[in-house]
Amino acid sequence: MKTRTLTVLFLLLSLSIFLVACGKDDGKMSNQEKAEKFAKELQPKMEERIRAEDYNKFVESIHFNQAEIDPLGGVVVDGYINNNSNYDFTFFLNYNDPNDVSSYGFGDDLSIKMGDFDKDKPAPLSSEKKTSQSPSSDFKTILSKYKLNL
Repeated sequence: MKTRTLTVLFLLLSLSIFLVACGKDDGKMSNQEKAEKFAKELQPKMEERIRAEDYNKFVESIHFNQAEIDPLGGVVVDGYINNNSNYDFTFFLNYNDPNDVSSYGFGDDLSIKMGDFDKDKPAPLSSEKKTSQSPSSDFKTILSKYKLNL
């Protein structure tokens, strides 16, 4: 009887140790948690991009939905403007370039309200340095570099 009781106690103790070890959190974040953290860090840049594209000053508030993992390895963040789900947007973020928020899209209704529906290039961000010059001034700079006067 004693051996049977000791065997049962040993099995219960072994089972409980096994269950505790399997359920132990090793402190690592899941991929979904990493995606949400990454998206949270880039929210100010995404907001800046939205406001830069808002030519009509239509945007009053920006709401971001939960980030999702893209099957190709990136992070997809969508949301809406001014508490209206008809004014939606989507950002495609890349883990390899945490400063790039240039892959985005606006819904048709939002594009019309913001006035960016006919723009070929993205609007410059306020944080970007304005280094572009006109082509003629670039040409003059090159000529002056080689001391050529035309």
